[in-house]
Amino acid sequence: MRISSLPSLPAPPVWLRLVLQAVYPLFGIVVSLLFVVVAPFLLLLWPWDRRLAILRCLFLAVYVMWEDIGLVVECWYLRLRSPRGTSPTWDADHLALIQRALDNVLFTARRVVGFHIEIEGELTVGRPGHPLVVISRHAGPADSLAIAWLLASTAGRIPRIVLADALLWDPGIAMVLQRLDSYFVPSRSGAGDDRTKGVAELAATLTRKDAMLIFPEGRNWTRDRHEDQVRRLREQGEPDRLATAVARPWVLEARSRGVASIRQHAPEADVMVIAHTGLDMISGPAAVIRAVPFRNRLLLRGRTYHSEDVPTDADEVATWLEARWGEVNHWVDTHVSGREHL
Repeated sequence: MRISSLPSLPAPPVWLRLVLQAVYPLFGIVVSLLFVVVAPFLLLLWPWDRRLAILRCLFLAVYVMWEDIGLVVECWYLRLRSPRGTSPTWDADHLALIQRALDNVLFTARRVVGFHIEIEGELTVGRPGHPLVVISRHAGPADSLAIAWLLASTAGRIPRIVLADALLWDPGIAMVLQRLDSYFVPSRSGAGDDRTKGVAELAATLTRKDAMLIFPEGRNWTRDRHEDQVRRLREQGEPDRLATAVARPWVLEARSRGVASIRQHAPEADVMVIAHTGLDMISGPAAVIRAVPFRNRLLLRGRTYHSEDVPTDADEVATWLEARWGEVNHWVDTHVSGREHL
């Protein structure tokens, strides 16, 4: 189960999503049988792969797939119980699905590949009676999974996430998040001029139990992507933005339009800014396999601002977000430097 951005893959049509949901359990059985056949051969690689990293990763992938299939089956069951989705416990039932799946996945990931989360300091998740907007850095494997777990299981809030429409290829995640009214941002090839319209509509419907999660960078940070951003700004002749990008090596540019739209349509929402580090340098399947078992934990810090302390004017939001992103970069830089000197 993965919650991240896949910008190059267009969303499947509705009919194909229904087909994927129907064949997913059968696909899971086939993949599991293949894993059973392949696993003994992977064990034979022990002299070359002493950490059994490939076997661990494949096992975890199969496990996560079955958790995802479980979401599909349980969503079907909830639909049978309430065909129109009008059950008074509709949101709570789907929140329970997300909580259980995330708890199971993170429990298993810690034991199989060493993935674990540590929260720095005291974490406040907004005031009672106020919705929460979560603005997070996006870097490393499974960071969005960890933040969704934080909101659902730790904070008990309903996660309503802004994510790429490529995630509609994932039957379990797509079903449960669509029912919780998350927003799948259309790919650029199919998007209109204003890609924030759906963000605004989602923000306008937030209730006091909701947490809306957005990644203003729009994609996962990697060192190569940051270098590409610096190169592009230099070629475009953007000296101010270039200087900022060079001074902030641990973040990509934060796009303020989506955040400003949220603030304008949900001004009563408290705002949490999340910084995290620990698995930043791991990008791509090969890097993940080389890093297993993970020696670093995912260290996460959240700082929450009361709604009245965050501007709603678009220009002021851009300035406020720039300041926060500078703080996020500084926090990451401090902790990366600390690791390098251990």
